[in-house]
Amino acid sequence: MGKVNRYRLVMYGSSPEKPHLKAKIELYERDGERISSVGKIRFHEGGELPGDTKDKSGFEMHLPASLLEATLDVLRKESPLYCSFHEGRAVLGTGVELIGSHDEKRPRLVRILSEEVAEEPQGAESPATEAEETGTEVGVEDAGAEETEGAGEAEA
Repeated sequence: MGKVNRYRLVMYGSSPEKPHLKAKIELYERDGERISSVGKIRFHEGGELPGDTKDKSGFEMHLPASLLEATLDVLRKESPLYCSFHEGRAVLGTGVELIGSHDEKRPRLVRILSEEVAEEPQGAESPATEAEETGTEVGVEDAGAEETEGAGEAEA
């Protein structure tokens, strides 16, 4: 099983020779100073997908073009990643992980609850101080907070 810790994306324009091939991701393993190819994932649009193959230089996986974005998300967010060739097809997957071990931090949302704040002249007080004086509220919430929280203030 090869470890994947580098990749390169290549996107293709229209071609009469390979009209369905839209993109390719080349997968690499870096071990110290040595970088070696472990495989390629080719993305096709329309038509029947070729079968996956394996040779001494690695594997070649074929996926529909609709999976390009999801595949890039996995490459960007998951670690460690491993590849292999099993039961006649190429496989790319994670190692055994704890649930939630690589979750992104929840982004924070800033919601302006009242848009009555005019542009400040230079040297004016900070927005927080002005908000306190004018009653304008600025809310900072977790993205995971309930949608209805603060809805009443937004309409006031």
